[in-house]
Amino acid sequence: MLTINQKKHYSLIMNLKGFLNECNEKEVFKMLSIYIVSSWVILQVLALIAEPLNFPEKSLTYLILILLIGFPIYVYGIWNFHLKKMENNQTNSTNKLYKSSFHKMYFSGLIVVSVIAAFSVVFIINTNLINDIKLEKENSNDKIAVLKFEDFTNDEKFDAIGEIAANWIVHGITENGIAQVISPKVVNEYTSIIKSQAGTLANAKDLLKTYFKPGKIISGGFYKEKEKLLLQATITDGLIDKTLISFETIECDQDSPLDCIEILKQKVLGYLTIIDNTDKSGYLKLEDKKVAYFEETPPKFQAYQYNLSALKIENNDSLYLDLINKAIKADPNYFEPKIHLISYYFNREEFRTTDSLLKKIDLNSKLNTRQKNYLFYHESLVKGKNDKAYKALRDEYEMAYLDIYTNQSTMTIALQLVNRPNDIEDIYNEIKMDGMNIENCSRCGYRYYLKGLADIELKKYNQVKRELLPVTKVIENGYLKKPVIMAYIRTGDNEELNNLFKKWELSMDKNDLLDLYMFTGNEFLLDNKKENASEFFNKIISNTAMVNDPFTLAKAYYYNQDYKTAQELLVNLNSIDPKNPDVLVKLAISNYKNGLYAEAEQYIKSLDALRTDYQFGSIDYGFAQYYSSLNDQENAFKYLLKAVASGKWFTPTTFQYDPHFIIYRDTKEFNDILNYWNQFLEVEKSEIK
Repeated sequence: MLTINQKKHYSLIMNLKGFLNECNEKEVFKMLSIYIVSSWVILQVLALIAEPLNFPEKSLTYLILILLIGFPIYVYGIWNFHLKKMENNQTNSTNKLYKSSFHKMYFSGLIVVSVIAAFSVVFIINTNLINDIKLEKENSNDKIAVLKFEDFTNDEKFDAIGEIAANWIVHGITENGIAQVISPKVVNEYTSIIKSQAGTLANAKDLLKTYFKPGKIISGGFYKEKEKLLLQATITDGLIDKTLISFETIECDQDSPLDCIEILKQKVLGYLTIIDNTDKSGYLKLEDKKVAYFEETPPKFQAYQYNLSALKIENNDSLYLDLINKAIKADPNYFEPKIHLISYYFNREEFRTTDSLLKKIDLNSKLNTRQKNYLFYHESLVKGKNDKAYKALRDEYEMAYLDIYTNQSTMTIALQLVNRPNDIEDIYNEIKMDGMNIENCSRCGYRYYLKGLADIELKKYNQVKRELLPVTKVIENGYLKKPVIMAYIRTGDNEELNNLFKKWELSMDKNDLLDLYMFTGNEFLLDNKKENASEFFNKIISNTAMVNDPFTLAKAYYYNQDYKTAQELLVNLNSIDPKNPDVLVKLAISNYKNGLYAEAEQYIKSLDALRTDYQFGSIDYGFAQYYSSLNDQENAFKYLLKAVASGKWFTPTTFQYDPHFIIYRDTKEFNDILNYWNQFLEVEKSEIK
C-alpha cells in the first residue's frame, strides 16, 4: 500500500509538462495534426472548386463550422479508441494513479477545446449566418425584376418580341398591385449609366443581384419551329438563384406572337397571385380574383412595335410624334400611345390640344384601374387640380418608383405644383446616384436640380454647395447652376460666387449666361442687397449687343428700378405683342412707379381681358404682382390665392422667389398661400388612415 507521502508525490507527477510529454509519447499530437492538416487541405480544395462548380457562397463557412464541431468529437475519439486501450494495460498501483491523473487532465483539456469550439461556432453563426439571414430578410421584398426575353430565332422580324413579352408582364404585375417591378427599361438604363470597377457589368442578372436585390426574377426566351413560335419562361429567386417555377412551353402562330405573350402573362400573374395569397398551410388567404392588366385587349403587334420605337427616341420630336401617331392608327384601341401623346402636348404647354385628346378617350368605355389613374392624373393637370394630380402620380410612383422618368416627374409635381419640399429627399433617395455616369443620364440633372431647390427651401445651403457644385462641372446646363447661386447668396459668400461666374463666363452659352445674370440679380433683391443686384442687371444692360430678346433687356431695367427706360422698352413690346400678360403687368407697374397712375390703371384693367382657358392662374398672379407693388396687401393676397388655387406653379422665380412679394414673405397669410395644397393633401391622408 502507498503511503500518504507517496500519494502526494504521484499526484504531482502529472503536471502540465508531464501531461504534454505523455501526449507526445502516446501519439496524441500526431493524430491531432492529422485532423488539422486534413481540415486545412479540405478548406483549400473547396475554396478552389466552389466558384467553378457554383457552390453556395457560404460553403466554406459551413465547412468550417462542421470542422470546428467535429474537433472535440475527434479528440474524444482519440481517447476512446486509442488511449483507453493503452491505459487498460497499466496494472500496478503507480500506473493506476498516473492513469487517473492523465485521464483528468485529458478530459479537462477536452472541455477547454469544446468550450473554445462552441464559442467559435456561436461567433461564426452570429456574424456570418444570422446577420446574413437578417440581411436577406431585409433585402427580401416584393420587388420583381422582369428581364427582356432572349431571341433564339435568328430572324430580325422577331427582334421586338423579347421586349414586348417583358413589358406585357410588367403591366400585368403593376396593374394588379402584386409587387413593385424592376422593368427591362430600368435595367437597361442602369446598365448604361452605372460604372462598375471593371467598367462593365457581366449581365443583367449581375446588376440585379448587386444593385436591386429583387425577390424574384422573371426571364425567358423564344424560338420558332416550322410555322410556330414557342415561348418559354422561368421565375427564379432573386437572392439565391433557385428556380421557383418553369412554365410549360407556349405555342402560337408566328404571325400572332402576342397570343403567346398574353397566355404567358396570365400564367405568370396567376402564379404570383396564388403565391402571394397562400399561407404556410398552402391554403389561399383571399378569394380568387380576376386578373386585370394595363390594356383591356392585346394591341396589334405592329402598333406595339411603333410604340416601343417611339419610346427609344430622344431629341427628335417630329419622329417621336410620327411613331406615336402610327401606333394609334395601327390600333385605335391601344391605350398606352394615347397617354404618351397627351403627355407630349402637355409638356409643350399646348394645353388645349391636351384637353382635346383627353376628351377623345371614351370615358364610358371599360377602363382598368391603371388606365383610369393615368387619365385622372392628366385631367387634374389640365384643370389645375394640383393636389389630385400629385395623388394620382404618387399611385403610379408606388408601382414604378425605380423608373427614372416616373421618379423625376413625381419630384417635379411634389415641388413645383404642390410645394412640398419635405417630400423630395425620400423620392430622390429611392434611386441612388452613386456610381452613375450622369453625362449619359438625361434625367439625372433634373433630379439634382429639384433636390437642390428643395434643399434651398429647407435652408440646407451648405449641402447644396457640397452636393450640387461638383455636378455643375459635369452637366453644364445653366438651370443646374441656379440652386448653387441661391446657396452662395444665402450664405453671404459673394466672393466665391463671383469667382464661379468668372469661370462660367468663359464657356457658357450667352443666352444661358444672361438668364443667370437676371436670376442672380433677383436673388440679391430677395436678400435685400440692391447694390449687388444692380451689378448683375448692369451686366445685361452693358452687353446690349448680346441680348437677342428685348424683353430680357426690359426686365433688367425694370428690376434695376430704372422704370423710365423700362417703360419705353415695354411700350414697344406691348405694341408688338399686346396679349403678353407679363409685359402688360410690368408696363402697368412701371407707369405707376413713374407717377402715371391713370395709364397704369388702364393697362392693368386690360389684363383682365386676356383671361382664357388653360392659363393656370397667370392672370391672377399678374394682378397680385401689381397690387403688391402698390402696397395693397389685401388685393395682393386675394389674387395670389386665386392664382395658386388655379394651378400656378411654384418655380425659382415665383411666389417666395419673386421680388414683388418680398415684403410679405414672413407673414402668416403669405405662408398659408404657399401651403394651400397641403390642406387638401393632409385631409386625404387622414381620410385614408
